[in-house]
This record gives sequence, C-alpha cells and structure tokens, in this order.
Amino acid sequence: MATNIPYGSALARKVFGTALFAAVQVKPGFMNLLTGPAPKQAEAESKLKGQTSPNYPIVRITDLSKGAGDSVSVDLFNNLNGKPVMADKRIAGRLMSLDYSSMDVKINQYRGGADAGGRMTQQRTLWNLRGIAMASLTNWSGRLEDQLALVHMAGARGTQNNSDWVIPLSTDSDFATIMVNSVLAPTANRKFYANDATLPSNLDTSDILTLTDFDRIASVLKDALVPMESIQIKGDVYAWNDPLWVAFVTNRQWLYLQTRTGEKGWRNFLQNAYERRSNGQRHPLFYGDVGMWAGILIRPLNRLAIRFAAGDTVAYDSGTTSFTSSNATASVATDRCIILGAQALLKCYGQHQGSEFYYSWHEEKVDHDNAIETSVAMMGGVAKTRFTVSDGTNGIATDYGVACLDSYAPDPTTAAGKALLV
Repeated sequence: MATNIPYGSALARKVFGTALFAAVQVKPGFMNLLTGPAPKQAEAESKLKGQTSPNYPIVRITDLSKGAGDSVSVDLFNNLNGKPVMADKRIAGRLMSLDYSSMDVKINQYRGGADAGGRMTQQRTLWNLRGIAMASLTNWSGRLEDQLALVHMAGARGTQNNSDWVIPLSTDSDFATIMVNSVLAPTANRKFYANDATLPSNLDTSDILTLTDFDRIASVLKDALVPMESIQIKGDVYAWNDPLWVAFVTNRQWLYLQTRTGEKGWRNFLQNAYERRSNGQRHPLFYGDVGMWAGILIRPLNRLAIRFAAGDTVAYDSGTTSFTSSNATASVATDRCIILGAQALLKCYGQHQGSEFYYSWHEEKVDHDNAIETSVAMMGGVAKTRFTVSDGTNGIATDYGVACLDSYAPDPTTAAGKALLV
C-alpha cells in the first residue's frame, strides 16, 4: 500500500509524484475540459512526442527528453491544398507538399510546498499528513495549470485578484518568470470588441455583450484568411457538418448577455446546446450553464476573469501586417471572453531532475524533526499557438486557435451594474 511507504523512501517520490500528476490531469477544471485524448497509432510523429489530439483547444505534449531551460518543439500539420491530377496526366512534379509549421515552447521548473507545522506533526501520523498534502497540492497545482492556460490564451493577466488566483498580477516582479513564455496580446485578426468599439480606449457603456456579437464574430472567423479550425470532440456526431467553437465568458458577461437577450431568444440559446448534447454527447463542456449560438458553445468561466478596471493599461496589436504590441487605457470596466478552436494552446511537460516523471514529490523533516515539509515540482511550459501566415504579399501574425472579445461589464453590485439589470 502506498500509505505504508517509509518516510524518505525513493519509492515515495515515484508513487506520490506520479499520483499527483495523474490527479491534476483528470481533476475537473478549465485545462482538462479542453484537452483531448492521446493520439492513435496512426499519428506516429505526434505520438513520439506524446502529443494529445490536435482536434481540441489544448494540445498537451509530454517530451521526456527535455529539462529545465529547454524548448519543446511542436509540429502542426496543415491540410493538403492543390488541384487534383486528372485522367492519364503524369503525377510526377505535381505532388502536393506536406506542409507543416513548428513552434518551440520553453519549459521551466515550477515548485510549491505545504508545511504542516510542528503541532500537526504531533497530532497526525505521517500517512495522514501525506493525504492532506496530496489533496492540498493537487488543488494548488490544478489552479496553477488552469490559470497559466487562461492567461496565455487571453493574452493578458488582467487585474482581478481574488483568492482563487495563483498567478500574480503582471506588475509583480516574478510574473514573467512564472509565465515562462511571453504573454502575447491577441493578434489583430483575432481580437474583437462588443457592439461598435474598436479599441480598449473607445469601449464605452453601450458596448455590452449580446448574441449579435457572436453572429458577427463567427462570420468573420469562418471567412478569415486563416479560418479558426473547429473543435472535434470525441462522440460529437455533428462535428463534420456543423463546426463547433467554444467561448468562455466571465460571470458578469454571462449575466449581461442574459439580460440583453429576450426570453424566447434565451430559450433558443439554451436549447441549441441541449440539442447538440442530446444525441449521445457526454463531454462535460455541454453540461451546466451552457448555451449555443452561431456554432459557438458559450459557458461562464466560474470565478476567474480576465478583467480590466477603467484606467488600467491594456496591451493590443496595433500592427497592420506584423504583430506590434501597443498599450491603451481602458475607458470603462472591461471583461474579456475567449473563443477557442483547435490547437489554441500548447501545454508542454518535460523531464524532471533525471527521472521519468512529470511531477516530482519531496518530503523532509525540519526543525530538529519536529515538523514535516512536503513539496511538489513540475517541469513544464505553456504558449499560445501563433504563426505568421502569408496573404500573398505580406506575412500576418495569427493566433491559430483563439480569439478574444472585450465588452463593458461593470460590477453588478454598483449603480452602473444595477442600471443594466433593469
């Protein structure tokens, strides 16, 4: 039994490190809702790197050949494009190129620990302490991984800072180190605003999220130079004929979206999601508070929000062809929705300290054997999938699988928020 492993045993590191990694990967949360299963044998090249299904928003790569300070290379293959060769024309010289793009994601070591304290050690056995530490560190690790994914996909940390947040504000001196890879503002062709706003600085109190915004954005994304690839969830029988994207709105955006939608429209909104689910679809994305509009499954993001107060600095892409990061001042309280397609984010794990595990468990006695401290370490890195694509003349920076939508969303307990609920 795992609970009978002696304190300090090398087996404890193996058993509890592996168990913690497994628990984090199946724990309900933002990251795991969006990560697909491991690839099948046919996807041989991806399988060599431990790459999960490319049909989901988050592609997880487990490359044990990499350690701290390294980069994990990820390959994304594009669809074949070209005219068919007809009749008896020779195919030599007319073969289509197997086109793919590669992206490197830096990884580093993350660590967190639990200190049970001297009095707890006197009252609890080592085995109970391990259980408490495992539960606490699993929760902490899951929140860390969820928030790393959210911040990278949103291209901003925002200024919400409730007790759920593990990632500090971007003004914190450790923020860039914790994020490992640069947090990149959305590219211009993947950034939208509610109603008629065009910049963070001209978003105003009339720019509240509505279903009409999703109609407009879905049309733009489908007709874009690089269309955002749809998500293909296992068991979704409609996936090929009725493409699906997923949007995560904040609780405030969900509230104001509902108040701006008539009763009949809201029923249709909820019914659309129910019908997609009713034909055998059992994926957790389709359960809970969820609606569907214009091919986009829309659901609230629980307590987390990428949020800006009036007066906050908001980074945006001001470039015409290449990505150019500029800053603007938010004119009103602003929340950010993220709309996800396939391969939006790359989540990479590497080798930890020469072992074959992605998480490492460590425990030691301190304070003259009066207390036990437990820590966990993870070797990993996260990055938004971004490539430069050609429009025939210029190269255009493109966030491959994620778009962002900003809207006015005041605190509903304030006078401004209450006025929107009338």
